[in-house]
Amino acid sequence: MKFRNPSLCIVAFLLASNTATAAKAVTYSYLGNPETANVTAKPVSCAQGACSPSIALVGGGYDVGEAFRWMIARAGITPATGGRFVIIRATGTDAYNPYIYSRLGQVDTSSPRGYEMVGGIDLGLSSVETLVISSRAMAEDPQVLKVVGRANAIFIAGGDQADYYNYWQSTSLANLIQKAVNAGIPVGGTSAGTAMLGQYAFAALNGSIETPGALSNPFDRAVTIDPLNTSSKKFVQTGPFVSVPTLGKMITDSHFNTRDRLGRLFSFVARIGNGCTGGVTNYGDVAGIGIDEETAVLISGAPGAAKAELAVNPYNAENTTSLYTAQNSAYFVKYTAAPSQCAAKQPLVSNSGIQVYRLSGQPGKPSPYPSAPQYSFKANASFNTSNWASQLVQTYADGSSLNGPYYYGASGGAVLGSSIR
Repeated sequence: MKFRNPSLCIVAFLLASNTATAAKAVTYSYLGNPETANVTAKPVSCAQGACSPSIALVGGGYDVGEAFRWMIARAGITPATGGRFVIIRATGTDAYNPYIYSRLGQVDTSSPRGYEMVGGIDLGLSSVETLVISSRAMAEDPQVLKVVGRANAIFIAGGDQADYYNYWQSTSLANLIQKAVNAGIPVGGTSAGTAMLGQYAFAALNGSIETPGALSNPFDRAVTIDPLNTSSKKFVQTGPFVSVPTLGKMITDSHFNTRDRLGRLFSFVARIGNGCTGGVTNYGDVAGIGIDEETAVLISGAPGAAKAELAVNPYNAENTTSLYTAQNSAYFVKYTAAPSQCAAKQPLVSNSGIQVYRLSGQPGKPSPYPSAPQYSFKANASFNTSNWASQLVQTYADGSSLNGPYYYGASGGAVLGSSIR
């Protein structure tokens, strides 16, 4: 996303780090008034002193405006309460500021498809703020911690999750994100940001890997899964980046349709379970969530009663391959039997023991804003992440659906069975 509507921009300035080891100052920019004293928003998921998480997992590609509107609503932000929306990233620009701090129905002119922007001004946002935090020293900067600590919603932008792992893991910044999750403050991410929010994360410390490589050798040096088998030159990891109760024993993946990552997720899920050498938990307890581009999985509810819903953009044929016939989908993966082979330098072998549900969302109503016809919506279909055995498999009036369970296998570095893609 490129910078939009510069007339709204307040000139960015640098937060001077108080840490002597900081290589440079933290880049900070904002739109609106982050210093207002009138913010009274409270998360809607808190009641009688207990809060449950509100998590938005976006699959990459062009952003899903409805996912941000959902986060704003879950934060309890209204025109009467105000609220601060904070973007954190290790590289990149402040392009999210004008995208979120915008008017409802405003068209994003940087997109040739004419998608709508979020409309945060009309929804009550006091400000949208972006921090580019590119070192462990910056993740300890008191001014960074002030901005993140007062956020009413936090979103981790895309980029390289190895940067997030190396720069943010086990820092005061990570502790603040954990505190936000515990307090019911909505936390979201896209692409690399999504990867960091499960209990387990593909940390990409040795670069990326795709389906053929991951299935041919689940122990390839590129398959670095945090905190299963990762450490960096700076520190040794002992726990997840952030502990989200409703994403326990889960690993997330993005860009699913455009990069054909179903087999890659099969490999990641297998590695965590005890069906693989070095697995750390029962193979049947591990779950994977794979998310298409221009699609968001919205998870809310207390542990034991959580559900996943979809927010989706209109169908975009550019975001698929010939293998994927369903658009704007999320895939939920578990093993019903241990892999018959999961060892170093050997291909993953599973004899139809990989269970998959597909949650698909197609917007079934027109945009409320004629000026912005490419408008995203939350789908009616949902997936019960707390009880996989109790799913309402059906197609809904808006065209969204939950399908499955389907069963896959793996052998010879390839996925066996492809009827639901």
